[in-house]
Amino acid sequence: MTNVFADFQRVLLSTIEDLSANGELPSGLDLHRIAVEPPRDPSHGDLATNAGMVLAGAARQNPMALAERIAAALAGREFASGDYRG
Repeated sequence: MTNVFADFQRVLLSTIEDLSANGELPSGLDLHRIAVEPPRDPSHGDLATNAGMVLAGAARQNPMALAERIAAALAGREFASGDYRG
């Protein structure tokens, strides 16, 4: 049985690593606290992540801007749509 949360976390972490490799994010970010889970509000979609909040301080970026950058980088990947909800 496929675990969509684990699958998406792998895609998400790979995307963040790619952004770091391309210089769009700092290298050496601690990715261990990034979680993927169902959103508290079902109207916000099927998956939620705390990546923007977790990485914002170390990346020295606004959490919303960082989440939007990650969502844009996810476009075209296996999980094709991403939207940031505060």
